[in-house]
Amino acid sequence: MKKLLLSVAALLVLCASQSAKADTLTFTPNPVDLNDLDHHMVYTWKVSGVNVPQGQQITGARITIKNIANWNSGENRLFIHLLDNAKFAGVASFTDDPNTSNTNVNIDDDFVDPRYHNQSNWLVANGTADTFLTSQSFTTTPVNFVYNFTAAQVNALFAYITNGGNFALGFDPDCHFFNDGIKFEIFTANVPNPPTSTPEPATLALLGTGLAGLYARRKRKANRAA
Repeated sequence: MKKLLLSVAALLVLCASQSAKADTLTFTPNPVDLNDLDHHMVYTWKVSGVNVPQGQQITGARITIKNIANWNSGENRLFIHLLDNAKFAGVASFTDDPNTSNTNVNIDDDFVDPRYHNQSNWLVANGTADTFLTSQSFTTTPVNFVYNFTAAQVNALFAYITNGGNFALGFDPDCHFFNDGIKFEIFTANVPNPPTSTPEPATLALLGTGLAGLYARRKRKANRAA
């Protein structure tokens, strides 16, 4: 009986360790700073061959941009999108302001504005699913910017990965944003087993209490017999 109790205790510890298992998938673009997010460009970063560990689900996602800073004190913005796909592998760019001598560009999210969408070298095919993530303004003082996905955005990411094992991030900087690198993380955790296959904690507690009581009762009987 003592061996049985020890086995049950070991099983509980094993179940606890398995339920706590989690992983982080980390991705960085090339170049890591997306060419310092030039204000004359729009960028897509396609991530392919994404494999969520078997038996796990996506629980969160996060974009981190290290030491990002506005090139001047203007009210410039960086628009960031999550895309189901992109036309080109890895990092690709599109010139949305061909006048490179002009440093005063219009603040316009070109993933939303369709003015370039019918051009053959536009970065995203028409009809591609697009989830807006955020738009941010920064000062000339470098900061580490961290953006955590909402629950709805996590669901969209899961759907995009399921549809082909890839996704893309879109960046439209208006104007220029210096930075020291971009990182994207996907957080995963074990998928809970159905209640029919895994006993509830209360059930396990009752099982342990019952076995302990049975063991104590047999021990008292043995003592009286002796």
